Amino acid sequence: MALFSSKENCVICGEKTKNLKIKDGYVCKKCLQRCTGIEYVLNPAFGSAFLNKKNKEVTKEDILGLLEKRGDNLEELDNFNTTKQVSVYLEIDEVQRKCLIPDGSIGKKINPKIFSFDEIVEYELVEDEESIIKGGLGKAIAGGVLFGGVGAVVGGVTGKKNTKTVVNSLKIKITLNNLNYPNVYINLVTTQTKTDSFIYKNAYDSAQQILSMLSIIQNGNNENSIEKNTESNSSLEQIKTLKELLDMGAVTEEEFNAKKKELLNL
Repeated sequence: MALFSSKENCVICGEKTKNLKIKDGYVCKKCLQRCTGIEYVLNPAFGSAFLNKKNKEVTKEDILGLLEKRGDNLEELDNFNTTKQVSVYLEIDEVQRKCLIPDGSIGKKINPKIFSFDEIVEYELVEDEESIIKGGLGKAIAGGVLFGGVGAVVGGVTGKKNTKTVVNSLKIKITLNNLNYPNVYINLVTTQTKTDSFIYKNAYDSAQQILSMLSIIQNGNNENSIEKNTESNSSLEQIKTLKELLDMGAVTEEEFNAKKKELLNL
């Protein structure tokens, strides 16, 4: 029997498509990608390295087990719509106000971290475990200055990076208001790299863009918070005025209660 078929039912989703032969049937490319996060190109040389098994040894239960491990993150990933992206390091969904950090090589999404704008508490650029730039909720970015919407970070960064010829790591740490994962990392450099190399300069450019985007997100969060507080204070003032009118007999209790519910969105 041929390794691949174009008209077989996938044992996972049941769709007829170009499939990969496993022990108890065929698996479509879409289901393979969903359980591994990797965009496979099906060809006769492909092996199921992600399971450390040969194709003929992989079972339907193996595939379902991988899908189960990915859990609810799959649905959230399916609904994520990237509107802005920084290389392979960060994706943003502006409509849903969410960020996504890919966790596979070259930006692949195996079990990526997805979090909302509102969860971001603070962020910092860390080089060889030393914090270079730090910013966050309710405070200006420290250690450097941001230019423009997606501009360059200058100041403290320049002084620090010129003192080294080689770095072992460069990453962005994001602190979240989330007990499941309070910290997430965007790894830009993970091996010994010369600071005058293209790899380092490219990673640093990406860091600048990511920090700029996080700063914009934080500014938006602050503005939303101020707006909500202003609206809340305005509603309380109106309720106080209505209560005074009720005490004076200028409005009925029914009118007061109805308007109160409207102002409090009850």
